[in-house]
Amino acid sequence: MTADDVMKGFRAVRIGRSGVAELIGLSLFGLFLAAIAAYDGEGVPARVRYPYWQLAMVGGGVIAALIEPGVARLFPGRPRAFVLAQLIAMTPPISLWVSIIPALFFGRPSMLPHLLWLMPSVLTINVAVVGLAWLTRSAFNRPLTQVSAPEGLAPPALRGRLPPRLARARLIAVEAEDHYLRIRTEVGSTLVLMRLADALAALEGADGFRVHRSWWVARSGVEAARWKAGRGELTLSDGAVAPVSRTYAAALRGTDWAAPAA
Repeated sequence: MTADDVMKGFRAVRIGRSGVAELIGLSLFGLFLAAIAAYDGEGVPARVRYPYWQLAMVGGGVIAALIEPGVARLFPGRPRAFVLAQLIAMTPPISLWVSIIPALFFGRPSMLPHLLWLMPSVLTINVAVVGLAWLTRSAFNRPLTQVSAPEGLAPPALRGRLPPRLARARLIAVEAEDHYLRIRTEVGSTLVLMRLADALAALEGADGFRVHRSWWVARSGVEAARWKAGRGELTLSDGAVAPVSRTYAAALRGTDWAAPAA
């Protein structure tokens, strides 16, 4: 078994958007907090302190992992807003969990009446946990070997939202449909919840062109172009027809790949 196989195995097991590596990181963080007797825990016996922090950290991590996908869907392409919303969403239920642990496992009275008092401490740890999750994901999502990707793939910000079959295919076009984007590839299309402005920012530098307020097309996806009265239409390789508005027509007609068909 190679190192790549081990990494794939870690990535395959997930709770929400979190993987085994993040739960291991939370467990180690819990060991650290128990070892330093965090939050005035010096008087708590080690046999109680260590299990308590494991339940608090790993259990809280599972709660956060279950909440995260819903929060991520609300803030696509907005990492700062997502982090803030995730912290706000995860702190109350994790505080509730922490208040219940003593009653469930250690025979102590529940701290439920002091839930509001607990929240600032839980929020402080949650900030550290979110940072730990980011570092863990950055480390484990980094490829061990560099493999050159085929030309024409969607950029990572789009590719990460696509099913594997589409993520491996060349990008043809991006079309806005209400609050969604239809991502067209050479093997099919799908809808993703994302703003066109965020997609265009991700596509900056890609070999393509915005042709309409609702369309971006890849150079390799254009089969033919037709022009009339300052506007145009591009026939794409998947059979779709992308409109070219007057706003973008002048710049586009100057390119070799969108010239009128002979």
